[in-house]
Amino acid sequence: MTNNGNLRVKAKFEARVPAFYYIPQANDCLVLKEQWIRAKYERQEFMAEGKTVSLPGNREGFLWKRGRDNAQFLRRRFVLLTREGLLKYYTKEEGKGPKAVISIKDLNATFQTEKIGHPHGLQVTYRREGRTRNLFVYHESGKEIVDWFNALRAARLQYLKMAFPEFPESELVPFITRNYLKQGYMEKTGPKQREPFKKRWFALDPQERRLLYYKNPLDAFEQGQVFLGSKEQGYEVYEDLPKGIRGNRWKAGLTIVTPERRFIFTCASEKEQREWLESLRDVLSCPLSPLHLLSEKQGLGVVLLAEGRKGFLHLGSAVKPQSPLCFPWPSFCQGKIQTLHITARKSPRPKFL
Repeated sequence: MTNNGNLRVKAKFEARVPAFYYIPQANDCLVLKEQWIRAKYERQEFMAEGKTVSLPGNREGFLWKRGRDNAQFLRRRFVLLTREGLLKYYTKEEGKGPKAVISIKDLNATFQTEKIGHPHGLQVTYRREGRTRNLFVYHESGKEIVDWFNALRAARLQYLKMAFPEFPESELVPFITRNYLKQGYMEKTGPKQREPFKKRWFALDPQERRLLYYKNPLDAFEQGQVFLGSKEQGYEVYEDLPKGIRGNRWKAGLTIVTPERRFIFTCASEKEQREWLESLRDVLSCPLSPLHLLSEKQGLGVVLLAEGRKGFLHLGSAVKPQSPLCFPWPSFCQGKIQTLHITARKSPRPKFL
């Protein structure tokens, strides 16, 4: 066979992976890697003469969901409506409306197998009344849970393409879903820095530039959050604790400085301290476009939306905007946004425990 013939055969069987399909990385969980290998080689879903991955569409099925107020996982029916951009779940199979209706526009999904304690554990997050709502689900079948994950990614990509048709698909893909840059326990003191240090679970969201903290890793809502701007706006992270402040059990400290206050943390080891410092500095070093807002009213929530030809993209939200605010600015928005919308609304003050 000639070289041209070899090229034709290679092209005939060349992988055709849809843009929404998640290709696992080295540090991803086992179920993602296993199902990727099975889809590519066993089921041949991406081969020209094999089965192809279906286009984004509706999906319905049962997942085991952790209860909000207890640790019990119960079987719940989930319905994904791609065209409407909605995810619903039901506590009863028939006869009642959905327990929750979740908009795809600010939904995220990430595998959290160790935290959930199941090899197929998936964490779904969305914004609810200015806070982050966490759903923890799993399915006995690895294929089923990965199919759900990719179905959510497909719906997210379709939403972004409809909202911003002028943007190339390749620039929208990084915003479909995201993983936490780092998670783990630290101890923190309160705003007066005289309060006892309390152990909290932290999750660093690099895309939204937020450090969220929880009393427990599987809490439905965060207890509080720290927005991470840039050095130009007065945000900084330092190794060790301020003079005169001592931790409780843990001594390896770090300090986040914001225009409003200092956040004081201690880590279980110097290794954990180095990893947190590196992750936080990575976020602070990423470019962002600042939006400075001044408000005389306490507890006023601000939402920033970028308007494209057919819809909106949520860029960020914050509370207590009496001091300057900064929101991350997606690279694909540069020079292409038609209108910026700033919405102010009353929202509950965040807890800093």
